[in-house]
Amino acid sequence: MKILKMNSDQDNLNKLAEIFDQDTVLFIGSGVSAQANLPSWKELVEWLTDYTSTSGGNVKTASSFIGKGDLIKAATALTDELNKTNKSLPDFFTNYKKCSIFKSAAPQKIHQLISKLPTRALITPNYDLLLEQTFNSHIQVVHRSNIDVLNDIKHGRLRNFIYKYHGCITCPESIILNYEHYNRATHSNKIDFEALKCLLQTKTFVFIGAGLNDPDLNYIQEYLTEVLGTNSLNIWAFMKNCTDEVQFYREHCGVNLINYTGDSENPKDHSDLLNQLEFLVKKVKEHHSLDSRSLGSDIQNTPSDTTNLVRQTLVTANEKIIPVDEQILGFVSFFDNVKKEDCIEYATGFKRFERSDVNNRIEYLINQQLLKSTNHFLLSSRNELTQEAAKLVEDDIIMFLGEYENG
Repeated sequence: MKILKMNSDQDNLNKLAEIFDQDTVLFIGSGVSAQANLPSWKELVEWLTDYTSTSGGNVKTASSFIGKGDLIKAATALTDELNKTNKSLPDFFTNYKKCSIFKSAAPQKIHQLISKLPTRALITPNYDLLLEQTFNSHIQVVHRSNIDVLNDIKHGRLRNFIYKYHGCITCPESIILNYEHYNRATHSNKIDFEALKCLLQTKTFVFIGAGLNDPDLNYIQEYLTEVLGTNSLNIWAFMKNCTDEVQFYREHCGVNLINYTGDSENPKDHSDLLNQLEFLVKKVKEHHSLDSRSLGSDIQNTPSDTTNLVRQTLVTANEKIIPVDEQILGFVSFFDNVKKEDCIEYATGFKRFERSDVNNRIEYLINQQLLKSTNHFLLSSRNELTQEAAKLVEDDIIMFLGEYENG
């Protein structure tokens, strides 16, 4: 592994590690997927050019735009030509042989590093399934214009998600690539705009493997900086060879750039990004460990040892969510192992927590290795913490069982 020298980028990484928590939102760009040999945006448009040409479309205008680096105009010209041949963009993603990689590609080291960060809130314009494979079933995939789920995200009821706001290969009709798509997405789908605006305004945002030229995010970011000022946003971005741009982005865009080096002529060269992410993961773990030890030393001197030991472990949750965690952990620990649906019924039907909160916190406790799971069962970790958690909710469980027996 490359040895990193202490510099301003490391200083920025230390600052980011200090504020990084489970509510931090990761924006995962095409540079991450490039590690699994997914096409760059330029390569994708070139694939579309080939498909359009073999379908009988005229690609002369699109080729001119590609030569000038104007890829959105090129994609627009190509989709116009496809329509003339009675074909469409979904046909391209479904039938063009090279597009099969969007489904077949496997996660790489960079995805493993991302999964080690203590958040499960991800946004991506990528169409592939690499993030879904990385996080398995422990996270909810959210698609464009899903009003109910996006409202849950907006109001903080859903915290573990992969929001695929440019579409997904599993639903080619949802994919955004040309001017018409971008304009419709920006000006018609208000719930998507509101969800992104709310997250950018209230959360720490970290761009990984992504440029800062996305039309949707630029529109929202410019709106927020105009209304609230650059100091109101907490945006961080790993950018290749950006040393000379750091001050400009901080002062005019409210973005903290973290530089990594790479071949400017090779859009897939993000090898140094791995080194920076490894350093961030290390520092985040150090800061979380220090916070936990500090809290623990304070708690040892308080009278309610049982309650505080459980809450010390659940410290990363906020005051609203802690009771949900306690109830879930206590319920499973009381019985040692239970059906997942029984735990959900107890937490929602008896304790009246929101189902989306309960599902999210179950996944969080599993990810933190405080619970174990199979497809249908939740199992206790069988340690001092779980024994004390069971004692905390024992009276509630007895009341629940009494109501259950009485119908």
